Amino acid sequence: MSLFIEILAALLLIGGATVVGLAATGVARLPDPFSRMHAAAKAGVAGAGLLLLGAGLAFGTTSAILTTLVAVVFLVLTAPLASHALGRSAYISGAPLGAASEADALAGILERRVFDPNPAAAAGRRLPASIPPRGDAAPGYRPRALPGNPAAGERTGATPVPLRRILLCLLGGPAQRDAAAQAVELARPHGATVLGLSGAGLEPRSWRGPLPIGGAYWAEWLASRSRSQMREAAATALAEFREVAAANPQVETSARHEEVASEDLIRLLAGQDLVIVPAGVGPHGAESELAHETAAALAAAHIVPVLRVRRRPDTIRGVVLVVGSSPGCGALAAGLLRSGLWSSAPISILPVGDDRRGVREMVEAQAALLQDHGRDVTVMAPIALDFEVDDLRGRLAGFDAAVVSGLSTRYGGVFDSIRGCAFETTTETVPLVLLP
Repeated sequence: MSLFIEILAALLLIGGATVVGLAATGVARLPDPFSRMHAAAKAGVAGAGLLLLGAGLAFGTTSAILTTLVAVVFLVLTAPLASHALGRSAYISGAPLGAASEADALAGILERRVFDPNPAAAAGRRLPASIPPRGDAAPGYRPRALPGNPAAGERTGATPVPLRRILLCLLGGPAQRDAAAQAVELARPHGATVLGLSGAGLEPRSWRGPLPIGGAYWAEWLASRSRSQMREAAATALAEFREVAAANPQVETSARHEEVASEDLIRLLAGQDLVIVPAGVGPHGAESELAHETAAALAAAHIVPVLRVRRRPDTIRGVVLVVGSSPGCGALAAGLLRSGLWSSAPISILPVGDDRRGVREMVEAQAALLQDHGRDVTVMAPIALDFEVDDLRGRLAGFDAAVVSGLSTRYGGVFDSIRGCAFETTTETVPLVLLP
């Protein structure tokens, strides 16, 4: 065997092992069955194919090379078909889509079964011809209920959950007092208890990388100073909560201080029915961007509804559901009904980019679900993806509460700094934001 053949065989073996290793990491780390299946298919074709070719060249015999070529051809012909069949079966059986999915591209094409019924399931069915065309969506338009929709009592995914335990995050910031007052106000009619939790998620990250001479002392000094500032903010928030609790003795309240890392905060949500978080505060008690706020991190866990409080309104004049193609928008109505909040307020649904596949279907399904539960629903005229921020703020001025799937849809891309985000505009305009 020549030196060139040996080097080529070694490169093929190393390349195949690298692809298999990356695919195994993807199978372990990717969020949903479809992305994991995509990684596994790469291991089966590219990774195993390179390993087989490298092994055949390493043996150096004609029979070994022919055998490996036949095996590679077999993999190329069968692995994509098997992956497609498994993906189709997973989609039809209702396997969840990951958060990175912009939209359900198969909505209205394949029937999708969902074990926990919610409005997103209707996006997988073709709509009847009785639904009005997109141009009829106007401020006064009220959608008709979809034929064949289950009765409200049969929609178990939208059954209200009794509000018994409310967790109030004591993070500090300008909105902390309003958040405490909102928690007490929600607890009063339901007889719920309010737990004020300070310190959770405020522990600063410790530096684990290399440090110059004397850097360890400097890093420890910075961490100690940051920790002291966080504890002062938590103490101020705790004092404000106690003042609000003292003014409302009929509500059972308690306070607790527990310093844990940000990733451990999720376990403290177990057993709670609602989490209330002040706006504008990040996981370390400092001012934060919308995408990195504590409210966004808690909502991403999908354990309990999160209510973000920017200020406490006197009354709830109206609730707006912002429905776009982002993940989670199809379950906003069910999440609002399960929370039991604002049961007497009129609801408006604002479509964002309804020319995208599945958006209009989600709007219609959620409007029908809300109507089945006796709610007053209006579908607003849709806004385009390149909307004017001032125009959207004007349309949201009459609402005191909003239901969105996330605080922001910006992921740090090149165009994020120049394009508008309807979720961010809604969050910055409406006083209360529910993340179901």
